[in-house]
Amino acid sequence: MMGRPSPEPLSSASFRDDEPVFGDGHQVRDGFTVPVFGDVGRWSGECIGRPANRQPAGWEVAFPEEDPLVNLQLREVAFAWLNPTHSVLRRAGVFLAAEPMAFGTVKAHCFKLQALARRGGELGLGRGLGGWDKEDWKLIVADQGAELDPSTVATYVSGVRALRRVAAVVSGIDPFDDPWDGLAATKVALQEHSDESAETDGLSTPDIPPSAWWPLLRAAWTYIHVLAPDIFSWRGDFERRTAALPEPKPRAERVESLKPADLDALLNTWLADPDHPVPLLAQEWKGSPAGTPIWKTLSRIVTNGRNQDLFTARRDRLTKRVTARRAAVLQAVAAGRCVTVHGPTAWSTLGTPAYQPQGRRPVPGAQLDEDVKRWLADPDNHIPVRAVDDLHDKAGTPIWATLARQIWGPRDAARSHPCLKTNRARSAMIMRAIETGQVVLVDSAERSRAGWRSLPMPCPQATVVTRSDGTSGPWRTQITQGELDDELRMLRAACYIFIAALSMMRDSEVQEIERNPLVTYFGSPAITSRKTKLDPARPELFWWISEPVAEAVAVAEALSWHPTHLFATLEPPRQSTRPRRSDGRPRKVGRNGITPGDEIDFFIERINTTHGRLGVEEIPAAHVRPHMFRKTMSAIAAREPDSEIAVGLQLKHAARRAMANRTSQAYGKMAPEWAKEFDQELEQAAALKLVGLLSARRDGEAVAVGPGAARLHAGLDKVIETMDSDPQLRAQIADERVEAALLVSEFPELHLGTVNHCMFDAPQAECQDQLPEDQRGQAPLLGACEPSRCRNSVVTRSHAPIWISEEDDLMVMAKDRRMAPPRRESVLIRLADVRRITDALKDEMGDNL
Repeated sequence: MMGRPSPEPLSSASFRDDEPVFGDGHQVRDGFTVPVFGDVGRWSGECIGRPANRQPAGWEVAFPEEDPLVNLQLREVAFAWLNPTHSVLRRAGVFLAAEPMAFGTVKAHCFKLQALARRGGELGLGRGLGGWDKEDWKLIVADQGAELDPSTVATYVSGVRALRRVAAVVSGIDPFDDPWDGLAATKVALQEHSDESAETDGLSTPDIPPSAWWPLLRAAWTYIHVLAPDIFSWRGDFERRTAALPEPKPRAERVESLKPADLDALLNTWLADPDHPVPLLAQEWKGSPAGTPIWKTLSRIVTNGRNQDLFTARRDRLTKRVTARRAAVLQAVAAGRCVTVHGPTAWSTLGTPAYQPQGRRPVPGAQLDEDVKRWLADPDNHIPVRAVDDLHDKAGTPIWATLARQIWGPRDAARSHPCLKTNRARSAMIMRAIETGQVVLVDSAERSRAGWRSLPMPCPQATVVTRSDGTSGPWRTQITQGELDDELRMLRAACYIFIAALSMMRDSEVQEIERNPLVTYFGSPAITSRKTKLDPARPELFWWISEPVAEAVAVAEALSWHPTHLFATLEPPRQSTRPRRSDGRPRKVGRNGITPGDEIDFFIERINTTHGRLGVEEIPAAHVRPHMFRKTMSAIAAREPDSEIAVGLQLKHAARRAMANRTSQAYGKMAPEWAKEFDQELEQAAALKLVGLLSARRDGEAVAVGPGAARLHAGLDKVIETMDSDPQLRAQIADERVEAALLVSEFPELHLGTVNHCMFDAPQAECQDQLPEDQRGQAPLLGACEPSRCRNSVVTRSHAPIWISEEDDLMVMAKDRRMAPPRRESVLIRLADVRRITDALKDEMGDNL
């Protein structure tokens, strides 16, 4: 059935069809086709340069061809945005900024406006984008955004306002007022969601939760620092194994295909010889009357067996070329150059060459037999055999196509593998070899891993890792080509995750990293890349990095085949028979750039499947995207001194107020789960401080004095008993992480101090008496602590020098005869409190102080 033809496009009253879309304000690259206004389907931006993080299909503006009016309106709008200084705009009183709108923004706005035009038609407001008043626009945007989040609704508002600015040059649209009276797009979006009171910092990007952040980075670092050498080594092994396959041989000799012009030339040459008669039927045969030329036989004679359809009708219809050939033959017959033969025996009577189709000629069977015998004679060669049942055969049967690839190479395998299975002698040779054990088991149940890609290769030198169950061993014992492809993709994803997370670079900036990017910038290691967001000049900038990030960059550079960029498809480009596409771009399989969302999801899914044998943590379910790395790392870095300026520089935000702005502050705003994470870090640090006390307590020493010393000793003794009673914990007695984890569990409210430690228990805390009733029990007031009296206070050996120094100072002060009696009394009271601690320290620890 024929499809409905597309409506005829409409002409614009403002712009000519032959005007280039990218005018004077753009830097057009040589060798690329520049779209013109009259292109009604789509406009590609390849001619101005495609960012590495955009796929070719994502770097073009598409227009709806089913609606000519909307198609014309969107083309006019997009053309005006891309050519803001065009004379038509100036004459219409439209004065835009001289810098053209970013092509990505034009694409997004056109997509949004197309959706609004469609929704307006569904609401009965008329076709196209014209004839709507302020209330209509507000209604359409509100209806379209009813199921969308506020940030997406804000983009619809921005698109409508961008349309309003150029409405004077758009067909069928009258100038209209701002439907939202200048209200910020984010506030409009919140109003549409009935959430006017909600506070917003102008940044909707969420943080990656700590529960996913740390396992994700640790897993990425494991791939970069631990597993990468193995993966590169195996890649080289597979490349050498592929290179060792047999080279294509002339046994599969290809006959050059004859083109129509070549066939015409052969026919003319044959007819030019008067000794060549045309074979005619002596009697009726297969529906053809006597005296008819035997066309197929004549075709074989003329082409020496290479073609039998020189005079054949196509779909019962003679083409002009075939008609001309037949006419030339009939002219020779009319001249008496003919011979009559019987149809069934014509080919033998005339000695007609056998028909050999254009393509590969068959290989002699003896040569195939010799190839199989020679391959089986090598003991290092093993026959691939199914390990499990699959779609094609049962377990234990040979995989014929894969075997043929090993014997004859990838190019001849498809032609030769039927000769293995169907020939009795050859299949018998293969089965006898299988019975002797000359096999390798291949799991080909998964279709994507079937065939030669599922042939395993042993990995005797694989890195040994400590698995999740506490055992150690190589992280792989064997690997197939399909599994190696997955590991290469995992390594690429790990490099991307690690660089994006710890450098604060945008996705576009990470994917624009080119080879040899590591430099020193103001005395510190840095990486160079290009900034593409809001900057058509694409300047080369610098981002400071740490040594682990530099290692990730080096691994990504070694992984990439691309001549310039670090992040590219895993497969290099392969030139096809047609080297260029219709838009002038090279036609190829590989390209620079990746789809980071897919790579991150693939990495997390694979880690959660294989974390046990890799010795890494499982990554909790979380939505992780590139822009969230930047936001999360900014929140972490914002805790450091002078972070506001440093984060602004690293984020490449516009400089305001000492080189930082509100956007940088919004990036540094900490989510509640991260605030809790940093509190847990303090707890862990406190527990690590107690590890030394735990070791001393195990030797029977008194490690603390003060009102809370008995509680501390009891808690330490409990931890020691727990470790001694559990064989697995006892085996890890030297592992500080295990001890610290137990101490955190035993002392969850331990707060470290300069003069003492506080094991906060609100009912016993002296400091809480200084607070109102409704504020008590939340946290200790370390500045109001009474270390010698509070039952939460403990003093350790590390605190002793401070206490002894204070005792000496107080004794000197007490001997001062000039001191007023009230002051002397307070000094003596304080001295008694201090001596309560120092005497206890001397009694319990003696010479160990």
